[in-house]
Amino acid sequence: MDIHTSPATPGPVVLAVATEWFSACGGLSTFNRGLCIGLAACGATALCVVPAASEEERRHATAHGVTLLTARRVPGMSTRHVLSRRPNLPAGLTPDIVIGHGRITGAQARILVEDHFPTAARLHLVHMDPDELEWWRDGQVEDAGERADSRARIEWELACSATHVVAVGPRLHALWRRDLSVLPGKPEPLRVDPGLDPFDDGPRTPPPGEPVQLLLYGRMADYRIKGVDLAAQAVAHARTLLPADAPDVELLVRGAPPGESGPLRDRILAWAGDGGLRVTVRPFTTDAEHLRQDLRRATVVIMPSRAESFGLAGTEAIAAGTPALVSDRSGLGMMLRELLPGSRLARAVVPVGLRPEDDVVRWAHRIAAVLVDRDSAFLDAAHLRRSVAALRTWRGAARGLLDAVGDGSTRLGGEVAHRATVETRRAERVSPG
Repeated sequence: MDIHTSPATPGPVVLAVATEWFSACGGLSTFNRGLCIGLAACGATALCVVPAASEEERRHATAHGVTLLTARRVPGMSTRHVLSRRPNLPAGLTPDIVIGHGRITGAQARILVEDHFPTAARLHLVHMDPDELEWWRDGQVEDAGERADSRARIEWELACSATHVVAVGPRLHALWRRDLSVLPGKPEPLRVDPGLDPFDDGPRTPPPGEPVQLLLYGRMADYRIKGVDLAAQAVAHARTLLPADAPDVELLVRGAPPGESGPLRDRILAWAGDGGLRVTVRPFTTDAEHLRQDLRRATVVIMPSRAESFGLAGTEAIAAGTPALVSDRSGLGMMLRELLPGSRLARAVVPVGLRPEDDVVRWAHRIAAVLVDRDSAFLDAAHLRRSVAALRTWRGAARGLLDAVGDGSTRLGGEVAHRATVETRRAERVSPG
């Protein structure tokens, strides 16, 4: 697919299909927002269609160069289905690229391309692996294997018909390289790593006062996936490794489902088996400022996930300059080891294996090491932020996608290539073959 140019627009026109702009539903929306902002930053005309948007969301998108569109609603039509309708685009614009996110908006993106924008390239972004995640979910009625098979099949069929499959992070990229190899002639998946653009570049020091706070955050409905039980046991064990005069610690868990903060806190205390451990549970929030305050108040962010296709919570901690410990079973952990081979900064990646007792001891010692020497931990976090932010930005992620989709020819200089492509397609249509 060659991206073309026109006098009206300086860059390729990219339409992302999303369920929201701000992140009420978690990491996928955070990823979409970062990518759209990155696309605008590197010269694309970035459009994002959502079912509904507040004035605050519109202002935020506009301030970052993104045009936020709302789907054309029809009474009785579901929120997801309205995204399949042709959006009201700014005058003179037709998408060169349409982006769908997994099984969440991938079907809608496919319909938009097939029914309304047939010359556009469709990128199918893969964010998760059902075959890994579904086995850790509790409280589900359906059999885990059947549920995983159904979701994986939807993802596969959407991916097969896309112009390009785009895997988020190294973990999913490796998986889809294997899976797509069974399709002769299908391009290898592209890979996009989330940006770790710093929240700010100011120096960070350990927060004053007590108790020292450890933060675990994310959507805690799937607490086994997030390793909340492992975190509780590891923090309790870490307390036994600290000097007698060490400040007290508090485990803050941000992300409880509505009405579940109390029950989740009770489970955490039971897992910890430590009546003296201070545990605070707060509901999931979409407020960026609240999250920023949580990150800057914390001495260490822990992400002991048993299955994490990437791990955007860890990227936000690193971007904030807060010490972070992340699971090696996450795409983020794999990326850090890939970017920092042999570096002591890679100690931020902590193994999560199949023996719970070993995991508890391993994580407890890493947590205690941070708490014993907080000054050094914050210096390491600053170094990690500088090192990774130089290599992984949202603008760089967007630029990589545009270059790959355009075969090295972008709208900024691809007019000749586009005309050649149009002529080739015209000839193919009239050819008897």
